[in-house]
Amino acid sequence: MNRVAKRYTKAIFQLAQENNILEQIEKDFLLLSDLQRQSDELGQYLANPLIKDEKKIEALEEMIGQKANPMTKNFLRLLAAKRRLRVLPAILENFRQMMLEYRNIVEGEVVSAVELDESQLAAIKKRLEEMWGKNVKLYPRVQPDILGGFVLRVQDVVIDNSIRLQLNKLREKLTAR
Repeated sequence: MNRVAKRYTKAIFQLAQENNILEQIEKDFLLLSDLQRQSDELGQYLANPLIKDEKKIEALEEMIGQKANPMTKNFLRLLAAKRRLRVLPAILENFRQMMLEYRNIVEGEVVSAVELDESQLAAIKKRLEEMWGKNVKLYPRVQPDILGGFVLRVQDVVIDNSIRLQLNKLREKLTAR
């Protein structure tokens, strides 16, 4: 994680928390994240040293609109004044992660060969919540090449219970002899 981005993220998070506007700042940051995801050009625009910071701020404020919290706008102006707008994407992601932590939520992904039904997802989610002691936000994804079973990814932990892995292990054992 970028140390500069981390410092700015902590600062805006603490200020928002002290002023009881975490959700408002989160909403503004989610909008900025969505805009960034929709257009690779936004990141390039913000990182471009040839474009004046005032122009960048005008563009950002126009994108987030009049309803944005004044603290968000001031934060963006501060980043521009300190010539740190290029780290905005990292700040937005760091803030999202801090909000998850604040809400005691971990994100996880379950990859399966076929679509899992709601009861299967609920059972996996329940087990993960018991293991982590936190609420789990689970994102299912279908990937037919794992053949069967599933692969779980939560934070830095990967639990691979796929048929593909089991077949690869069997192949290694058979070829090792």
